[in-house]
Amino acid sequence: MRTVIHIVDVTDFELPDGTKSFDWFREAFELLGLRERVMLVMHDGVSGDLPDVTDVARVGHGVIVSGSRGPVFEDKSWIPPLLDFIGDAHGRNAWILGVCFGHHALAVALGGEVTLNPRGREMGTVPVYLTPEGERSPLLRGFGSGDPVNIVHRTHVSRMPEGAVRLAFNRVTPTQAFQLGRSFGFQPHPEMTPVHIEQLLHLYGDRLIGEERFLADRDHLNNFITTLRDTPSSRSVLNNFVTLVNG
Repeated sequence: MRTVIHIVDVTDFELPDGTKSFDWFREAFELLGLRERVMLVMHDGVSGDLPDVTDVARVGHGVIVSGSRGPVFEDKSWIPPLLDFIGDAHGRNAWILGVCFGHHALAVALGGEVTLNPRGREMGTVPVYLTPEGERSPLLRGFGSGDPVNIVHRTHVSRMPEGAVRLAFNRVTPTQAFQLGRSFGFQPHPEMTPVHIEQLLHLYGDRLIGEERFLADRDHLNNFITTLRDTPSSRSVLNNFVTLVNG
């Protein structure tokens, strides 16, 4: 029997190549050799297409909430129903993995807090370190403390939900991953490759250079692209999540 992973895609933009989060997750699952074992079901969370809570709480089912463009505290009509869904699914003891925006949505839905990161934007291929709890976490099996991840965010989980356990951190973001019951938040993008991050850099280059001053100029942007790397141990988080869902 194939594991069913419901991908709630809340990507309210697309890359220049026309792809969105569901495409990136599908590619990652193929790279992991999971195509025959896992059925991916796409739900367009931006249009309000959310899974049935009863379905995601069934044995052999899990849900992944994707990244998005803006912050979880932005006034968008699809965000409150998403938070309600996450809270209900968690209450039903469903397996949940929130990635980037999904990580933030999970934290808020379960009573935590998300704010602008006072240390600024984090983007590119960076190291992430494991807490002692992270070292023991089955979600992070095969991920070594200090391994690289691909990441893109300005907001962060500034306060975890009550009872949550911090699993990972780095110098820019104190909570890179957390767990509460069967719910996991993961700030990095295990589904994204350097190709995806490079497209984001070109897509938002003017903003990154002008408004944010994250990059100095176009030469800096082009040099920054050369530092991007594939992150296979980060991608293994998806395989570990499937293993957990399988019991």
